[in-house]
Amino acid sequence: MAESASCSRSTMLEETQGHFVRELNLRGAVSKPYRQPFPHPIRVRAGERVSADFGKVTDLPGWVWCTDDRGRSGWTPQEWLDKQGTRWRIIRDFDAIELTVEVRMSVTVHLEVAGFYRLTVEDGCTGWVPTDHVRLDD
Repeated sequence: MAESASCSRSTMLEETQGHFVRELNLRGAVSKPYRQPFPHPIRVRAGERVSADFGKVTDLPGWVWCTDDRGRSGWTPQEWLDKQGTRWRIIRDFDAIELTVEVRMSVTVHLEVAGFYRLTVEDGCTGWVPTDHVRLDD
């Protein structure tokens, strides 16, 4: 399958400007289906500036609605933002691609951030899924 806005093949798990992200490599399976809410979300590289909208409400703490200079928006981990004057800078590579997943799909979880897993599903696509939609293996 070719990479698209709904499928990322890069896990982007590495040191970014002094901030380390530990790869978890936990196995599991999808326990509840989830549908991708935004087909073309924000995708930024470490150091890029973004506009943050702290007024946009979400039921998940730790996420801020951000828009990049190309006009793409998405929920971004607040801990990955650094204040630069009146704008914000992202401190590590990030995309807000959420995956559409079905029950029993096998997954490999790479990291957990504020109620979401960054994971890879059995077809090789990598993206975000809420933690309560995934059951980790014992």
